[in-house]
Amino acid sequence: MDFRKVFIGLGKGVFYWGFVQIILIGAAYFGAIPSSLHAYSGNLMTLMLLLMLILALVGKLGGRIIGRTVLALVMLAAQGYLRADVPDLVKALHPVFGIGVMFLGQSLAKRAAQGS
Repeated sequence: MDFRKVFIGLGKGVFYWGFVQIILIGAAYFGAIPSSLHAYSGNLMTLMLLLMLILALVGKLGGRIIGRTVLALVMLAAQGYLRADVPDLVKALHPVFGIGVMFLGQSLAKRAAQGS
């Protein structure tokens, strides 16, 4: 199995799935679907990033890729805590983190494709 190719595919998947997340929360905002679909979809993205971390470690893709994969996973995991009793201004960081995770996924896929 080529760990690098699977890692690249998952990185692209994280990026594109971020757009699905935006569509889901938009649809939920206008009442077309329950907002829980956005949350469940975020769990799928978490699973994808966890698989990316495992592949980066097993495939020995390098410290920078491993570190940035951990960063993306931590940023995504932090999303769940933004629903707790925190000020609204802090909750407003949710989309910023989400977009950050999307572009980290894309960047990780590009770095892995370059072999660095």
